[in-house]
Amino acid sequence: MTTMTQPGTVVRLGIDVACRAQHQASLADEAGRLTWSGRRFRTTPVELDELWSQLPDGAQVEVIMEPTRNAWMPLAAWLQARGARVWLVPPEQSADLRDYYHKHTKTDRLDWRVLARLPLLHPDGDPHRAREPRARESAQAGSASPNHSYRCLLGQRRALRPA
Repeated sequence: MTTMTQPGTVVRLGIDVACRAQHQASLADEAGRLTWSGRRFRTTPVELDELWSQLPDGAQVEVIMEPTRNAWMPLAAWLQARGARVWLVPPEQSADLRDYYHKHTKTDRLDWRVLARLPLLHPDGDPHRAREPRARESAQAGSASPNHSYRCLLGQRRALRPA
């Protein structure tokens, strides 16, 4: 269920990307106030459509995520195809903000909430904007296990194919 917003209103979707588990997301308005948080979903057409339906109609969607292995690639491609602006945030940057928030809370479950608020630190934009993923990049992406990342990416691509 979505609500109507003024055209041009920006909402920020912070996504904690996971390869095997469900991703987690939160939605913040332009001021960084959380609209909702803790939504869990997988990279499947049905679950991505459900997530997209939870966003306000008419809003400009900005998605912020860390480039976790290669799991971000099909997710970013799907979101960009729907008109979302996707930002990739270096893990060090979100870790610094997470450390700041941890001073005032006892939980380690801040990733997606922190990511949704991160653009407040970069009001003029972020130089780490995502590109359309390429197959060659997926094999070259830095990870401890390139074969594992490649298998993960292939599994997510298969999941996105229509049945």
